[in-house]
Amino acid sequence: MSLAEVAELIRRETGITPEVTKDNVLRAALRRAAPDLEPGAFVRAAADPVGGRDLVQRLIDEVTVQETTFVRDRAQLDSISWPSLLHSAEAAGSAVIRVWSAGCATGEETYTLALLAAEAFGFERPPVDVLGTDISGRALAVAATGRYRERAVRALDHGLRGRYLDHRPDDGYVVGAGLRRLVRFRRHNLARDPLPPPGEDGFDLIICRNVLIYFEAPTAERVLERLDHSLRPGGKLLLGAADALRRTVRITAPDSWDRRPATRAGGGRCAVPPGSQPPPASQSADQHLTAALAAAGKGDRDRALAEVESLLRRDPLDANAQFVHGLMVLEAGQPARAAAAFRRALYADPGFALAAFTLGCAHDALGDKAAARRAYEQALRTLDPADERREILLQQIHIGDIAMACQLRLRWHQRS
Repeated sequence: MSLAEVAELIRRETGITPEVTKDNVLRAALRRAAPDLEPGAFVRAAADPVGGRDLVQRLIDEVTVQETTFVRDRAQLDSISWPSLLHSAEAAGSAVIRVWSAGCATGEETYTLALLAAEAFGFERPPVDVLGTDISGRALAVAATGRYRERAVRALDHGLRGRYLDHRPDDGYVVGAGLRRLVRFRRHNLARDPLPPPGEDGFDLIICRNVLIYFEAPTAERVLERLDHSLRPGGKLLLGAADALRRTVRITAPDSWDRRPATRAGGGRCAVPPGSQPPPASQSADQHLTAALAAAGKGDRDRALAEVESLLRRDPLDANAQFVHGLMVLEAGQPARAAAAFRRALYADPGFALAAFTLGCAHDALGDKAAARRAYEQALRTLDPADERREILLQQIHIGDIAMACQLRLRWHQRS
C-alpha cells in the first residue's frame, strides 16, 4: 500500500490533493502525525470508527498550510467599504455586519478584519461579528490564544499595534480584549461540511483567500457557488488572487464581486458602449491595462472593454491586452472566443505562462481535454520566477500558485 492511498484519503477528507511526487514531504507529515505507522497501517487505522477520526485530523493538521499574517494583501482589504456593508446588514434587519473568514488558519486574518472594522467606525465596540473557520484544530487552538510573534504582525504599523495588541516581554504580541470580543472561531471543512456552517445565518462579507487553489476544479466550483449563496443580499465575497486562477477572471486586486448578477455579454464583437469615448492615445499601454483591470474589478465591463480595445487598435499583438480580453469573454460565457484571444497572446509571446494556463481553462470549458492538457503542460514548461514582465497582471499571485493550479488540473484530467 503506497503513499498514494494516504493522499487519496486526504483528498476525500479535505478536497486537497497532496503532491505524491514529493513523497518525502507527505511521508514526513505522516511520520509527525503517526510516528509508528507506515502508509498501509495508517490507512487501516484511519478506518477505525473509534480512533480513526483523531488520527486523520492529526494528519490534516500536518498537511494544511497554516502560515499567514496580519493585514496580508492590504490593498485588497482596503477595498472593503464597511459603511456600505452596515447599510446592507441593516436592510437585512441586522444591527451588525456578519463577517466570515473561511480558511482562517491561525486567525491573523480574522483579527485583522475586526481591527479594520474598529478603525472604520471608530467605536470601542463596532457593529461587527467576525467568524473564523478552518479545518485544522491545531491552527484554531493557536487562533483562540491570540498570541503571535513579530513575524505575524510585521505589516501592522506601530500605531495600530499599540491600540489593538499587547506587547509581551518576549517580544510577542497578544490580541487585546477589544478585538477578541468581536471574534469567534470554530472548526469547519469547506469541502465536506454544509455552507454556511450549521447554525449560522447569511453573511454580509465572506473572505476566502488562497484556499480554493488547493482544491480540484469541481470541488472549488462547488465551494465557490455555496459561498456565494451564503451571502445576504448586497453581501460581498472576497477571494485571494491565487483563488481567482480557479475562475480565470479578476486576477488583480480587488478580487471581489457583489451578489448582484453580472451582465453577460452577448455574441458578436465586443463593442464600445454608445456615448463612451476611447481613452486618450497619450496614455501608455500600462495605463490602459491598469485602467482595464480596475474597471473589470469594479464590474464595469464596458469601460474595461473600451480600454482593452483601445490597446488592440494600437497593437493587435499586444499579448497583455489579448490576455485580458480573453478573461473578459471567458467570464461572459464565450470560451471559444476566449481561447482564440489566449492563442493570440501566446502567438505574440510563447513564454506567457499565465495565458497558457487560462487557455487550458477555456479548453476545459469547451470540453476539449486533450487541448487543455497541452495548454497546462505548456504553462508549466514556461513558468519563470524571474520574468517580471507580467507584474501588472500578477500582483499578489505567486508563480507557485500557477504551477499548483496547473498540476491539480492535470491530475484531475488523469482521473476523469
